[in-house]
Amino acid sequence: MRLVLEKPFLTSDQRMSGVLNDSVTVGVLLAMIFGAITFYLYSRMMQNEKRVGLLENLLLSLKMSTEASLMGADMLGPEYVEPVSGSTPLKEEDVDTMDEDKYAEMLKEMPTLTEKEEKEKEDVTRKMDANYESMSLKELQALGRQKGLSVHSVKKKDLIDSLKNLDVSGSEPVPGDMGGFSVSLAEIVPVTTPTDA
Repeated sequence: MRLVLEKPFLTSDQRMSGVLNDSVTVGVLLAMIFGAITFYLYSRMMQNEKRVGLLENLLLSLKMSTEASLMGADMLGPEYVEPVSGSTPLKEEDVDTMDEDKYAEMLKEMPTLTEKEEKEKEDVTRKMDANYESMSLKELQALGRQKGLSVHSVKKKDLIDSLKNLDVSGSEPVPGDMGGFSVSLAEIVPVTTPTDA
């Protein structure tokens, strides 16, 4: 009896997958080696740049100290400057004096803001502080409705422009109006020229 050992037979797909696995492994190893070499060269280059920078600083400080010693201390400037004149106290005629009662009267004579002017000033400040761009569309619509604007299907930019125009003009809009500028004839101040006088 004769025993015949059969060799395992590999198909072409199995041979190709083995070759492919080997080539992928070699490719990964080559990429890792290339990356390690690149990192090593980059770190060496950075160390050399630091050394060159330190050497430049050292040479510059040596050069400056050598120049200073060759030129002498006078070239660098004095360490202390002598004053030209001494301090002198103020003379009585150089000082303005005012009586406290007179000063209190001057303060009383200064014009003060009336309540209406103060309220207008607060309104202007509040209007100036309004940051419409940071508000949402719903907040802008609510504010527009409160001020009498028509806000139905109005874009945010147009609504912001209308509110700003309202703040500048200070007048209440006509319902349904987008808040343009309105000027009454009573607000127009006649301009006088020197020839009119």
